[in-house]
Amino acid sequence: MTAHVHSSGHALEHGSPARVSRVRSLGLGFPVAVYALVIASFAMGADEFIVAGVIEEIALALGVSLGAVGLLESSYALGVAIGAPLFVAIGARLPRRAMLLISSTVFIAGNLLSALGPTYETILAGRLVAAMGHGAFFGIAAVFAAELVAPERKGRAIAIVFGGFTAATILGAPFGAAIGQALGWRTTFWSLVVLGVIGLIGLIALIPRVRRDEHMGHGQPEDAPSLDQLDPHARAHMEAAGARSSIRAQLAAFRRPMVWVALATTTFGYGGVFASYTYMAPQLTELAGFGQAWVTPLFLLFGAGLFVGNLLGGRLADARLVPSLLGSIAALALALFVMAFAITNPVTAAVGLFLYGVAAFSVVAPLQLAVVARAGDAPDMASAANISAFTLGSALGIWLGGQAIDAGFGLGSVNWVGAGIAAVGLALAAVSAPSLLRLRRSDDASPQEELAVAHHAH
Repeated sequence: MTAHVHSSGHALEHGSPARVSRVRSLGLGFPVAVYALVIASFAMGADEFIVAGVIEEIALALGVSLGAVGLLESSYALGVAIGAPLFVAIGARLPRRAMLLISSTVFIAGNLLSALGPTYETILAGRLVAAMGHGAFFGIAAVFAAELVAPERKGRAIAIVFGGFTAATILGAPFGAAIGQALGWRTTFWSLVVLGVIGLIGLIALIPRVRRDEHMGHGQPEDAPSLDQLDPHARAHMEAAGARSSIRAQLAAFRRPMVWVALATTTFGYGGVFASYTYMAPQLTELAGFGQAWVTPLFLLFGAGLFVGNLLGGRLADARLVPSLLGSIAALALALFVMAFAITNPVTAAVGLFLYGVAAFSVVAPLQLAVVARAGDAPDMASAANISAFTLGSALGIWLGGQAIDAGFGLGSVNWVGAGIAAVGLALAAVSAPSLLRLRRSDDASPQEELAVAHHAH
């Protein structure tokens, strides 16, 4: 994705007038092509969360343990981390439109493999393939959406595209649970195939063709898309979209030890989230005593917590980065610790699930901003590396949680595992806090200005 964000966005001025006119003539506030991107964005975002809603059904059907099914989510997280740099190399020689179509096709192919896969290993491979398409899609889609509209509407166009992803973080698991319980767990993957195909058809039909040389500028244009309207979780994905400085300058950031500490903080500070979340459905039914019919609304409750935490974390990080970094990770560790006890009662489980959701996404913006601050004037490559740290942390948490269950420690042990992982992240954050605080004090710019500088400089 890094190969695309530095290019100039003037599709309206230089692209095919007939094509642009056609997509804008349907009476909608934005070109229909933008909404095709939204559908694909929702499908890919949902795939990141959807297995959690049908984990018991998959384990029973395939005759494997819950920990083994958890690896389906771990492989997805790893695929996102692998797909982004792989597609960067491919995309250096291809137009964005082609990259959107390729990444969407890869995503569809992976879910088709999972839907049809006769064995656990085939489904695991499908998850990895689908995730590689996911890892490449978002940065390209957001920048392309900005190119389809007038300069003053770029920020809103990006926000609309990421609205699909944000909706998926809230609805992904309940969507998967509802479909899986009604029609079978394979239908969950088929629904992603259908959504992906709809999005791909929309992209083919509606995305205008723009010559590659129209996008190969070496500087960030003055009317570059603003990120101010994005929520923090979506902004974190967009921040990984690309480096505008030279590769050598970007890599220089990794000579700073504290950048590596910040990346490790992300891996552990966020890693605890999926340790419990992936195995939440069986916890709700077997430990809290809820019936299967309650799983979908309870996942919606968790999603509401994610939404609140997402907004809360962004505002706190913009106001005071270091306290929000320490406080959000501590809140996550505490929420997981409390869930170990709350999950045994339906009332406390429901309340704890919401608060856990709030804590889970409140850490995103502080962790991302901490890495950007550490990277100084070369934030983009470090920011992209931080997205990999998020996904690797997810994979670590899922794997350790599954290992705890399979070792006989019980379903509730995943909360202890998640709390322990988050505690390691908190310790790393505490070690680096004094130097980060000095760095912030030495800079006259506000946190929000620093974020803008990280994306509009050069």
